[in-house]
Amino acid sequence: MLRSLNRNLVYLFILNTAFGLSMQLINPLFPLFLETTGATGSEISYVISAGSLAATLLMFPSGVIVDRAGKRLFLLLNAILSTGSIYMISRLSNWKLILPFYIVYSLVGAFFVPARMSMISENTTIENRAALFGFMNMAWPITGIISPVLSGWIVEASGWTSVYLVATLVSLFSLLPAYFIKEKGRDKDEPVKNPRLRDLLQSDTLRVLFVMSAAPFLMTTAIGAVNLVLPIYLSNVYHLSPLIIGLFFTASNVFTLFTQIPSGRLADRYDPKKILLICTGAIPPFFALWHFSHNWVVLLVSYSVALGLWSITWPSNLTTLSTKIPRELQGAGFGINSTGLRLGFTVGPLIGSILYGELFPTAPFLFAALSTLLALPIINLLKSRD
Repeated sequence: MLRSLNRNLVYLFILNTAFGLSMQLINPLFPLFLETTGATGSEISYVISAGSLAATLLMFPSGVIVDRAGKRLFLLLNAILSTGSIYMISRLSNWKLILPFYIVYSLVGAFFVPARMSMISENTTIENRAALFGFMNMAWPITGIISPVLSGWIVEASGWTSVYLVATLVSLFSLLPAYFIKEKGRDKDEPVKNPRLRDLLQSDTLRVLFVMSAAPFLMTTAIGAVNLVLPIYLSNVYHLSPLIIGLFFTASNVFTLFTQIPSGRLADRYDPKKILLICTGAIPPFFALWHFSHNWVVLLVSYSVALGLWSITWPSNLTTLSTKIPRELQGAGFGINSTGLRLGFTVGPLIGSILYGELFPTAPFLFAALSTLLALPIINLLKSRD
């Protein structure tokens, strides 16, 4: 499989790793950081949801534009905006002033994700696509293992500002691999195809786009609700330190790391629809367990397994999209998929905040179990692979 990696995919993996490191240094403990700036629970959810909403609104347009303007440009913009916004956040101590820069920081995903997925698809074949999607996805858990615990350690050792300065330097480094990526030219004998968005409305394509946006929306709504309250819940109920709370995110990424290559091979070998149904159907009990267990170690395991099972579905999702969407429209297709993902991360924190504050602390976890279950009939709409 490694022999299939070309120059672009190697640089993209390095870029993805740098982007993931900076993101994971910030995101897992971001609610705790906002608490230090005087933000209440509802204000924390407002900030996080505002950033997610901005990214959601830009996902589809950026996916369309990346098919025309080029992927390298979007990857460079991602690095520049990420570096500048993280540095500005490091200089501020009022959540209202942080809000606009957090929105800019959130927008980088709208530039990065469609360009990244489209570039992987462009540099792979049908035979090795799912396996290479799985390999390239390993950049996320690798950084997720290191960054949350590192972030917690830095906070305890020298404060929040140091975390954001380290993330700024990592983002600045990501300019280098982005610069060295080269756009893949079109073969001389290959006819030029201008993207026609109306082709996305063909019945089979539309079915895939609906499933690959609606099901991820329900899944990320669940995760968004959980991830917002998880640091606060663990801090308030179990009085855990930022370092131990960071361990929850690290452990889930360890699980994810070991699933990516096998899950890619599974998606190449078996029907992606079955993989999606089995893994998604297994997740709800692990979210619901948070309501019944009072041992944080058990909760650590259940959270890690739930997110690990979700990560197994990634290659199946991506290879389904890349094989069903024409090449010249793949940026738009991945943009629609990413819109569903980001929309869930927008709605989820709002729901989680309301349930946590108005009902009881474990209500967001029960909601997450229900939201995940609702994705099953939608996934079942996919046609099985012949």
